[in-house]
Amino acid sequence: MDIRRLQAFCKVYELKSFSRAGEELLLSQPTVSAHVMALESELGTRLFDRLGRTVLPTPAARILYQHSLDAFDRLENARTEILALTQRVSGELSIGGSTIPAHYILPEMVAAFRAKYPEVTIDLVIGDTQEIIERVVEGQLSLGLVGASSDHPDLACEQLMDDELICIAPPDPAASLVETEGGVFDPDSLRKLPWVIREQGSGTRLAFENALRERGMDIRELRVGIFVHSTLAVLQCVKAGLGVSVTSRLAVAGALERGEIRQLVLPGLSIKRGYYRVHHAKRHIFPAMRRFLEVLSLR
Repeated sequence: MDIRRLQAFCKVYELKSFSRAGEELLLSQPTVSAHVMALESELGTRLFDRLGRTVLPTPAARILYQHSLDAFDRLENARTEILALTQRVSGELSIGGSTIPAHYILPEMVAAFRAKYPEVTIDLVIGDTQEIIERVVEGQLSLGLVGASSDHPDLACEQLMDDELICIAPPDPAASLVETEGGVFDPDSLRKLPWVIREQGSGTRLAFENALRERGMDIRELRVGIFVHSTLAVLQCVKAGLGVSVTSRLAVAGALERGEIRQLVLPGLSIKRGYYRVHHAKRHIFPAMRRFLEVLSLR
């Protein structure tokens, strides 16, 4: 099979769009369609069902996709092993980061890595924790740095660092909690506040949900005014006075120092969380990835 056709097929499979696949591969949509049609003709079966603008992979496509990833892995392995003969570390490394690691942890690590291995190209993908984990499982990402651990049988998961979740509020003291005697957890005080909450799949939300559950409270009891999909959106919504929220101390340290927001103490509620490195335990670790794992271990 022509490797260019397989590359086009895989990109359509991942993005579920011929036009977006063409944009990423710098090919026209008709060219991408022609590559896929040629594969379908060669295999004697349909690979995608085209329902208007929706593209759905067939069972045959799922089989071909997994084998294509294996083939690409073998080719990359051969290339990097040959380059290793000259003591070079090069190639591409696809890294996924959930919101906080991608914006506040990985840039520093990537800079340290690139200083040592400038011939490696980094593709940094940002998503929520669950999305990044799923893409590592499916083989679309080499590794991920996320805000929650995973017990998936195909994944190797290791905690790299700790963080703390804090409650933030607009600088206006009108939005405040009533401190109870002895710092006792008081669900009623939380129910009175307007909340800005991260989306399902967020590691921050999962840690908050677990902390509330341990104290006999469901996150659905909170008066949520807006759900957002990034830490930056949380910060901007709180600054705008839309409510209070729980987020990473690491992510909002600068805003706290500048007085753009303030911290609310939640009596009896201390939330610790970790950031975890995940990679596929059954896939080959290429030299570039092995060196990046070394950089992570020095953190």
